[in-house]
Amino acid sequence: MNVCSNTIKDPLTLMAMWGSMKGYNPEQGFSFEGPEKRLEVIVRCTPETHVDGLRSLDDSVWSGVVGSLNAQIVSRESNEYINSYVLTESSLFVMKNRIILITCGTTTLLNSIPNILEAISAVRGELEWVSFMHKNYSFPWMQKGPHTSLADEFATLKQHFPTGKPYIFGPVDSDHYFLFCYDDIIRPCSSEDDTQLSMTMYGLDKEQTRYWFSDRFISTSSETAAIRAATHLDRVVDGTWTLHDLQFEPCGYSINAIRGEEYQTMHITPEDHCSFASYETNSRAANYSDRMKKVLGVFRPQRFTVIVFLDPESPVGKAYNEGKGIGVEPEYYPEYSLLHRTTNEFAPGYVAMKINYVRTGALEETDAAVGGAEAGATGGAD
Repeated sequence: MNVCSNTIKDPLTLMAMWGSMKGYNPEQGFSFEGPEKRLEVIVRCTPETHVDGLRSLDDSVWSGVVGSLNAQIVSRESNEYINSYVLTESSLFVMKNRIILITCGTTTLLNSIPNILEAISAVRGELEWVSFMHKNYSFPWMQKGPHTSLADEFATLKQHFPTGKPYIFGPVDSDHYFLFCYDDIIRPCSSEDDTQLSMTMYGLDKEQTRYWFSDRFISTSSETAAIRAATHLDRVVDGTWTLHDLQFEPCGYSINAIRGEEYQTMHITPEDHCSFASYETNSRAANYSDRMKKVLGVFRPQRFTVIVFLDPESPVGKAYNEGKGIGVEPEYYPEYSLLHRTTNEFAPGYVAMKINYVRTGALEETDAAVGGAEAGATGGAD
């Protein structure tokens, strides 16, 4: 019996099996890494901390943070609570006591940690919480610096945050997340009512992706408004949000939106062989189905992964603890089939839930192809 598949021809093909792009052919040439790395840092404010916290720092500080990971700030918006930055590779949000840094491509996000710690020291804050996470990379062999392997990422994080813990959500050889958490929250004094909804989507509808190609860069304007209207992005980010967006040349699109203490961000890689979109928000809701259906209506992906982080006092956290649906469960998405679900409950009540979905028609085609290949292999063994 031959246990080696003749489709595994070289190390790149093997690594692609562990990446996010199903059926990827390394001979296709350059492909952009859509799935982002995400770093969130929460600061504990003391009587010595600057009254405006991290928002008191000049934009030059954040330019230095972003520059340390090989990206640049493109545009900025702000309100009473949040400074929002669109980057050459994704997004940065700065709040009084929090930094959320999201970067795609081959950016070296963990290289920004020393600059971030300096910023916290400058406002005399104390480190309370750190989380680093990313979906499994589509093209892991293209990553740089400390991101060439989970082992290197873990070693770098442990160097800065020795008591932090690593987690894997989902099957290692398929759609999964790596998460590292450092927790120094003083309980029960701190109110824990945060939430985070993140979606990663693959195999986007070509009728939609055609709008995100351009022969020039286009910043927030009537032209980008027309793109949002044509693709129905304006149903996700409506007129109640302050937004700034960027259409890249030759392709790609990013948008940040803020409303009070809430944010939304989306990033799109439209090339057919590696089409990908991500969505994230901290919007406060007890059920996410309406929001997720609007996002799925824009991209119409062949498959997607949703991951939700729930603090016990958040609206969605309370709904979960009461046994109610929170809008990520299979019954809300009948056109998709559930592939895998992982739930991890951190003490005291902090929950992470990750679910993989595939469009039912695509799953049936895959099953048929696998069945045909297995039948052929059996026949060849006689």
